[in-house]
Amino acid sequence: MCLAVPAKILHIEGHEAEVDFGGIRRTVSVQLLPQARVGDYVLVHTGFAIGLVDEEEALETLELLRQMGDLEPWEPTA
Repeated sequence: MCLAVPAKILHIEGHEAEVDFGGIRRTVSVQLLPQARVGDYVLVHTGFAIGLVDEEEALETLELLRQMGDLEPWEPTA
């Protein structure tokens, strides 16, 4: 399964952007989204911003991911 996580763009320099994933900062490529601007929320997959997402949806998704982190670890059954 693949997962793209929303992040807010804090700074752009060239084809790279510093983004915030709800408190975690990383550098990602924005080469696939030349229209992306500081303050935009983007979906990030494997270090690449692959799509724009509105703020409300991004914040809702980040909250759901936080809640999932509170679950017990999943272990397969035999």
